[in-house]
Amino acid sequence: MNIKGAIFDLDGTTIDTLFYWDNLWAKLGEMYLSDRSFRPGLDFEKAVRTITQQETAHLIHNTFGFGDSGEALYEMMYQDLLHMFKYEASFKPGAKELLDHLKARGVKMTIASASMPGLLKVVFDRFDLYQYFPKIISCAEVGKGKSHPDVFIAAEKYLGTTRDNTWVFEDSFVALQTAKNAGFQTVGVFDKYNFGSVGVEDVSTIYIGEGDSFLRLIEKI
Repeated sequence: MNIKGAIFDLDGTTIDTLFYWDNLWAKLGEMYLSDRSFRPGLDFEKAVRTITQQETAHLIHNTFGFGDSGEALYEMMYQDLLHMFKYEASFKPGAKELLDHLKARGVKMTIASASMPGLLKVVFDRFDLYQYFPKIISCAEVGKGKSHPDVFIAAEKYLGTTRDNTWVFEDSFVALQTAKNAGFQTVGVFDKYNFGSVGVEDVSTIYIGEGDSFLRLIEKI
């Protein structure tokens, strides 16, 4: 790998958190439909995986009528996310070892995430991620989700690297496709809670599949 810069997604890529979505749909189904098997449908889940949590809350409220308002629903979701980041989240297999290796090799790194900055701070404090990522580039700050390349371009600009030696690490097909189309090298990461795993390998320069881990990359760097 010709790698001078690394742009990491957080949820489902660096940190294991995507089980949150299964928990959210079950909770909403129980609260508003008395049905814990509720799922919103594939197209809807695709739509909410690359936008901010606040946008997601409003979309859920407007589509299904859950919650007194989009803002009230967001507050509930925020508290659930806060609890998960504080007590339940963990590193993806091999992620910490890879970050340590990249840091030792002098590779510049940053996080590009659709998560809210307050939640990012919680998980950064818990796992001491500032030693790897001095700056967070958030979709909320940039103003666009990962179906647009803006957050990756902003991250590349911060790193001061070039498109050919900057790698984007993601679990989302949409985000990987966006990064690939923008000219970045891509590492696709399997996550069993990611409904959109189909196609991830096709838009990945390197793919970390089911049962594999980031440790495989260390020998390539």
